[in-house]
Amino acid sequence: MNHSPTQQWMGVGRTDIGRVRKLNQDAFSLHDDLQLWVLADGMGGHAGGEVASQITIETIPQEFQQQLDSEPSSSPPAATVERFVVQAIETANQRIREQANQRAEIKGMGTTIVVVAITRTQQGSQAIIAHSGDSRAYIFRNKCLTLWTKDHTLMEERLALHLITPEQVRTHPLRHVLTKALGIDPQALPTVKTYSLEPPDLLLLCSDGLTKMMEDPEIQTLMAREAPDSVRIKNTLVDTANRLGGEDNTTVVVIGLDADQTLMDADHTLTDLPRSTV
Repeated sequence: MNHSPTQQWMGVGRTDIGRVRKLNQDAFSLHDDLQLWVLADGMGGHAGGEVASQITIETIPQEFQQQLDSEPSSSPPAATVERFVVQAIETANQRIREQANQRAEIKGMGTTIVVVAITRTQQGSQAIIAHSGDSRAYIFRNKCLTLWTKDHTLMEERLALHLITPEQVRTHPLRHVLTKALGIDPQALPTVKTYSLEPPDLLLLCSDGLTKMMEDPEIQTLMAREAPDSVRIKNTLVDTANRLGGEDNTTVVVIGLDADQTLMDADHTLTDLPRSTV
């Protein structure tokens, strides 16, 4: 996908172990050159979650790049990019399952996933959002935060059936039980949607370590205070989650139109082409 400098979307990210967990099973990777950003929140005994999330953030960009290289058009339409993203996620799902089957100590491992790919059309930029699990993608537009994903959780299913109220969800003991994640089923079948972007927009990707500690209105307030500085936003969000207790690993990626953004935060982060820990 060709993008002029004025059309280049860029991401910054940070992941933190938090104040309670002994292992960080979150991971992310930024690929501004591909206009692709990936965030994963692993789960599984021992180091299984860490392995699953690492496989995911490495495999998806690699597979996406291969698909782009095989595409004759330098600017494929959003529908084509969407297909590339889904294929890359499915490949990551297969690799997680293969690794789990080969090593008893990580059998049953899995990971949530949220992926953003941005493509340029004559109408402007479009964001392809794919996700599985409860890691989220938000749009921050005109000082308002809107959730663009819907958690794949047991509680979301009960909410849809009006079997439970949003207030009850916040304290329910099963509120974090997932109904979909990579590595669990033979096919990942992520939810995928395409949205139009406007130049001032900021995209926020996060693991549930952030949303466990902060409600959406609180996240919106902090983003409005720090915008448009993506680096300050991601640092403020992670620091606030930790200040409120840091009950889980917290990972945040912020994407915006800013050619001067720093690619990565050096603290507790991966490089742009992450090394393998698998």
